[in-house]
Amino acid sequence: MVHLVAREDPGGRHLLLGNEAVARGAVESNVEIAAAYPGTPSSEIVETLAEVADDVGMHVQWSTNEMVAFEVAIGGALCGKRSLASMKHIGANWIMDPLMHAVYHGFDAGLLIISADDPSGHSSANEQDNRYMAQLAEIPALEPSDFQEAKDYVGHALSLSEEVKLPVMLRLVTRICHSRGDCTFGPVRREKRPPRFSDDYYRDFVLGGNIVGPKAIPKLHRIQHEKLARVEEAAARAGLFQSEVPEDGPSGGLGIIASSAPVGYVLDSLDSRGLMGKVGLLKLGLSVPFPEKTVSSFASSFEKVLVVEEGEPYIERNLAALAKCDLPGLKIFGKLTSHLPREGELNFSSVDGALASLLGLGAREVPPEKLKLMEVSSKLVTPRIMSMCAGCPHRAAFYAAKKATRTAANARYVAIGDIGCYTLGMYPPLRFMQDVFCMGGSIGVANGVAKSGITDPVIATIGDSTFYHAGIPALINATFNQANIKVMVLDNEVTAMTGYQPHPGCGETATKKPTKRVVIEEICRACGIEFVRIVDPYDFSSSVRAMEDAIRFEGPAVVIFRRLCTQEHLRRARRQGLRIEKYRVDLQKCIGCRTCVAAFGCPAIGFDRERKKAYVIALDCVGCGVCASVCPQGAFSPERAGEGT
Repeated sequence: MVHLVAREDPGGRHLLLGNEAVARGAVESNVEIAAAYPGTPSSEIVETLAEVADDVGMHVQWSTNEMVAFEVAIGGALCGKRSLASMKHIGANWIMDPLMHAVYHGFDAGLLIISADDPSGHSSANEQDNRYMAQLAEIPALEPSDFQEAKDYVGHALSLSEEVKLPVMLRLVTRICHSRGDCTFGPVRREKRPPRFSDDYYRDFVLGGNIVGPKAIPKLHRIQHEKLARVEEAAARAGLFQSEVPEDGPSGGLGIIASSAPVGYVLDSLDSRGLMGKVGLLKLGLSVPFPEKTVSSFASSFEKVLVVEEGEPYIERNLAALAKCDLPGLKIFGKLTSHLPREGELNFSSVDGALASLLGLGAREVPPEKLKLMEVSSKLVTPRIMSMCAGCPHRAAFYAAKKATRTAANARYVAIGDIGCYTLGMYPPLRFMQDVFCMGGSIGVANGVAKSGITDPVIATIGDSTFYHAGIPALINATFNQANIKVMVLDNEVTAMTGYQPHPGCGETATKKPTKRVVIEEICRACGIEFVRIVDPYDFSSSVRAMEDAIRFEGPAVVIFRRLCTQEHLRRARRQGLRIEKYRVDLQKCIGCRTCVAAFGCPAIGFDRERKKAYVIALDCVGCGVCASVCPQGAFSPERAGEGT
């Protein structure tokens, strides 16, 4: 059966996840090459495209990192194929180098960068507004405000890219990516274009007789500025700006300029207060380059303007700069005036409150029954910290490593982590890493820590997918500069944190086709690492010994903790009808020392305070059996049929 996203159904209306709507837009718009490195909240775009790739004739791949993904897209566009690279906002940091080169090249086919920004950092290490990245690179950035636009703007962005011959960014935010909404399909237009290499850069500045350098670069830069100057007009023709000015004069002299997801909050607020059509509204579907003519024309009708946008006050600042010369009497409100919060996501309440404040309306009262419900529910919910899953092999690896530091280094060590499920190892009760940095940053930072003269063992923790993404250059650096670091590669054989996507070590591509496995230990040895050990983290004794040996080894050493992600293991077991053997606590042996809960912290283990005994939560237990190694009394054992826990 054809996947919904690939279905020929023009005019059909369907409920789609925002990322699925973007994927549908790519199918409708004849994207022929799509690449990405998985990263929440963007992962489902290429994940969905991978499911329909064969049906629609599209090449779809997970790349080893975002830079490679974007370079793949550049290569596709150079050969006349509409191409896209998708990534989360932090992932886009990786593409800056190729992007800053690509902007001087002309492409005959659309080249699209999809940046999924994450206000509030729901699944990210920071808040980052990539409109500033588009501004730095001097490329257009489009901002869809709902699911229909998320689909349609893919086509608009590609057309704009082809018209002005620049890469174009489609800037999404979490609420667009991970919400569902109504979406009307257009026709699926698939055309297999014959590949043809066409690059203005090569044609005009190499074959054309110019030498790329101080003479040619300013000329290329001028051409880029000429391209940018055409963007606002092209965006207006595409209908990316929508404005409404009340005929009988705006209510309170107020106009609103909004973009992205907050447009919905504005519309809901106006509708609920009976102000729809009475307050001026300009919706910006393109924010970079800043559309000065459009904004100036709208704002000139008002005494004051409220800017509602997700992320940094990018529009607000540009409007302030514009008004300084063109609209000196205009009063501008938004994040810079504290009418809206500058940090975190906006929501209906924050936008409605700002509107009420500027229009002199009363604050919206919270219904008493809602307050009562909140009071009752707050007492029922137990506060919890983030924790790794029950049976997670990373927990076992950290626990073993911590024991090794006690026996081999008097419990002294410095551990640097990076981004992935294993980041949770810095939280109690394990508290293994003292600091965490970006993708691959653990090994690079550990290199520096080791060279600081510190005498404690220096440990870097990194996941398997992250190792392929960014760990290898830093590992080579460790060999090259003989940094005495110990690298724990936490290999759960899948990119687990973002949805179990395959990576180069999995042996299959994004479209589930078999491919050659790129083996981590072979890479480590090729990088010059002489100490490479592979262990099963469920094998507690072997894991401890491997880390002890690594710590005592003089020079860079790698220990690979390899065990399939527990969640993926459970999925496969369910499909195969395998029985999971649970564990139980022998109450006669348990002395209530709480090592299993206070030091190991598996969420499948509880502690009965009255009886002062541990117990296993059978529903959560995955039968890993590591608790049996952790317990000093040997109180945990496999549950025999019919026994309770």
